[in-house]
Amino acid sequence: MFIVIGTLVFGMVAALVVVFVGESRAVRVQERVEAVGQNYIVRQGTSLDDELSKSIYQRLIAPALSRLRERVMGLMPSQAIAATRHKIDQAGSPRYLRVSTFLTIKVVSAVAGVIAGAALLLMWEGPLLPKVVMAGGVLAIGALAPDYFITGMIRNRQNQIRKALPDIIDLLVVSAEAGTGLDGALAVVTKRKEGPLPDEFSRVLTEMRLGKSRQRAWADMADRVDLMEMRMLVAALRQAEQLGVSIANTLRTQSDSLRSRRSARVRQLAATLSVKMLFPLIFCILPALFIVVLGPGLMSLTGGMKSIGW
Repeated sequence: MFIVIGTLVFGMVAALVVVFVGESRAVRVQERVEAVGQNYIVRQGTSLDDELSKSIYQRLIAPALSRLRERVMGLMPSQAIAATRHKIDQAGSPRYLRVSTFLTIKVVSAVAGVIAGAALLLMWEGPLLPKVVMAGGVLAIGALAPDYFITGMIRNRQNQIRKALPDIIDLLVVSAEAGTGLDGALAVVTKRKEGPLPDEFSRVLTEMRLGKSRQRAWADMADRVDLMEMRMLVAALRQAEQLGVSIANTLRTQSDSLRSRRSARVRQLAATLSVKMLFPLIFCILPALFIVVLGPGLMSLTGGMKSIGW
């Protein structure tokens, strides 16, 4: 009995000691936290407050990407940088796509293609030839995907300019016949129209305001657009300016020529339509037609041959 009572008393005393020590430790920790908060308080409007108010992308990811772009730009030769800048100009100079960003994407995509191809070679158990072919395909996709993307953007923009060129030239003709000069007609087009071609005209006007000559600005626009129709228009305007020919007549002639070329292109595409429809007709439509037409007859013939013992 004395042993039991002693054990209970000892347990109660130990529990009280543990509770007291735990509470005192929690109080000390809380006091320390409050003291640190008072000593290192973040005041509003300071550089530390501005830094902590940013997102994790702005504080960590964006600086890392910026350093990566700088490193890639430092490793790239000047010819590659100039070629990339020309491609971006042809694509319309999107705000989200800069030279450093595109080159970094190319490098990262190529490295990802190499890693994926190596992983495919090492991890895929199979014949050597299919492994090499698949790894080469993955590597080619990683290396050529960014160029394919920007080439698609350039072609899409060129098609938009080619379609809008005759109508915009008509608007230039109307403005020129109303007594407005060529620069004023371009300003009218940029105000009334939207699209890649008015954006190019707006850039030409801006470059001329900054001191570039008119002929040089038009030649640079032709190089950016890289269309035969635009080069012909620039050559005609340059010749009209040198010879003193009416700008309105020159533009009207170019508009008629562009419409004739577009009609010829449409007829050419229509002539190739029958050849393009031949392959889906042979491989998709005719097999289904043969199954529908000849299927019931073949089934009846098979049933009749089975009935006579064949």
